Amino acid sequence: MKPRETLAVFLLASAAVWPGAVPAAADPVAQLIAQSRAALGGDALGKIKVLEIRSKIDSAGLHGTGTGYQEIGGPRLAETASLPPIVNGDGYDGKDVWNSDGSGLVWVDGGEAGRAQEIAQAYFGDYQLWVPGRGGATVVARDPQTANGITYDVLRVTVPGAASPVDAWFDRRTHLPMRYVQTIGPKTSTVDVSDYRPVRGLMVAYKTHVDDGQGNLTDATVTQALADPPGAGARLAKPPSTVHDFSIGGGATQTTVPFELVGVHVYLPVMINGHGPYRFVFDTGGLNLIDPAVAKEAGTAAKGSAQGGGVGSGTESIAFAPVDALKIGDATLRDQLFFVAPTRAGFGISAGEQIDGLIGFEVLARFVTTFDYQNKWIVLQMPSATNALPAGAQSIPFVLDGKQPQFPCTLDAIPSQCTVDTGARTSISLMTPFLATHPQVVPQTSTAVGVNGFGFGGPALGKLGRLASLGIGTLTLTNVVADFSTQQKGAFAAPFVAANVGGGVWKRFTLILDYGKQVMGLVPNAAYGEPDSYERAGLYLLNRGGKYVVLDTRPGTPAEAAGLTKDDTIDTVDGKPASSMSLQALRNLFMQPPGTVLHLGVTEKGGAQRAITLTLRDFV
Repeated sequence: MKPRETLAVFLLASAAVWPGAVPAAADPVAQLIAQSRAALGGDALGKIKVLEIRSKIDSAGLHGTGTGYQEIGGPRLAETASLPPIVNGDGYDGKDVWNSDGSGLVWVDGGEAGRAQEIAQAYFGDYQLWVPGRGGATVVARDPQTANGITYDVLRVTVPGAASPVDAWFDRRTHLPMRYVQTIGPKTSTVDVSDYRPVRGLMVAYKTHVDDGQGNLTDATVTQALADPPGAGARLAKPPSTVHDFSIGGGATQTTVPFELVGVHVYLPVMINGHGPYRFVFDTGGLNLIDPAVAKEAGTAAKGSAQGGGVGSGTESIAFAPVDALKIGDATLRDQLFFVAPTRAGFGISAGEQIDGLIGFEVLARFVTTFDYQNKWIVLQMPSATNALPAGAQSIPFVLDGKQPQFPCTLDAIPSQCTVDTGARTSISLMTPFLATHPQVVPQTSTAVGVNGFGFGGPALGKLGRLASLGIGTLTLTNVVADFSTQQKGAFAAPFVAANVGGGVWKRFTLILDYGKQVMGLVPNAAYGEPDSYERAGLYLLNRGGKYVVLDTRPGTPAEAAGLTKDDTIDTVDGKPASSMSLQALRNLFMQPPGTVLHLGVTEKGGAQRAITLTLRDFV
């Protein structure tokens, strides 16, 4: 599960002018750029180095303020926003795309998607389209567009360092830039600007409306625009990380916490504001997330409303809540922001377990974290200047793709980029765009499309097959059960990353993650050489109110041959009530050796009951 943060504040002023005229030639691109320069004030801003923009912001049901700094002529940009309980910042210093939160934590986004968005935002916010050479961008004319009775000329701008281009729309009557559209994978964000006013001769857009493509809207209104205020240049640098909100009791340098391993999911006891213990999943693909009932019990109030996405094609409503103290073993994190969503119902339906919430990036970003799957404990260590990896560990560098580790891998010997997701049920999910551009990655046999996962946004669809090899550093796993995704929306439809590596792989190791040094350590455990397996029925089951209901029966599998269909309820297995076992225990019955015969009692959606004989076999 990987919910993405949905509050993206764009303090994007319009465009400016660079001193020195560029003749409007017959080239329609050059002509349009020259016309827009003139409309924006000619060479009025050739003397301005930094523009400071202060704004009033409304987003996701929250209200607050923001401040942005734009380096005229580029490439740097920095901005912060305070919409209690959310405080965040982002920027581009010419090399790194960075993000920050209200705790003082600053991290670099090395993923292509985050870089594409931030670098493009800085490009237009810094007026680089209007400098000689256009900031190195490639600019081509697109077909005109019409919206609300207004015709727009459109330029497609490919900004150096940004993997996705931006379409800039210019009002044909005024030649002012009015809209910026960027598509990154399945998501298209649209930024509309309006209400131009002069700032030292430059026409600046005082109103910005952002649609992030997931149903989240942000409106920013400029309250003050200043040219070259004192100290503005220093604000463009990436700030140092000053986070100091975490500790381990008694001044210890580490704490060890036993966990439950259910399937491939890591369940930990945690305390929230002194209440609990609650049962949380520790997920490297996740963020701080809490069930509404837990938030209420812990005495924190949820605010705002936004849409968050995950592995499914849909989105889910989320709110935001401050938590005074999160405690894991003897480790404490203070003043944390949590997303609020129905984890007990939403994730519990698929896991069949009580899930009070999730922890992920926020904990991992502060401690050096060890997932010891063989001994079933988590070790949280205070960061230090020394190498935290044990002797003999395979050392793998990674970057953060948003808030998720992304590391170099090979898929069937193809050099690629993969992400670390301890919360993913499937051993590995190959992304839809990667499969489209690498048709040679085809399993010897594959199943029909079916449900391979379930999380934020609903079910994730794909074929199942076996990847010949997965390489991580010098380690190679072979014959890995893989989800060949067919998703057109959601996390598995994302570009730039080839695959999401899940718990079925990581449980074969002791996994050490050092976010400060951006290095991952791997030590194979006793499960390293075991063959990868999958359930042998062809069913995806959900727990609906204590009843185990078929969400999906994959075509061509034993379940289909036995006559099981969607919405059937499994009442008994070999005469034993299904309600007497957990969902994972029921799933384990379908992982017994090929040839195992199970006698099921089933109730159809309409209420009719029937007996089914199911013979297990390998189908992947």
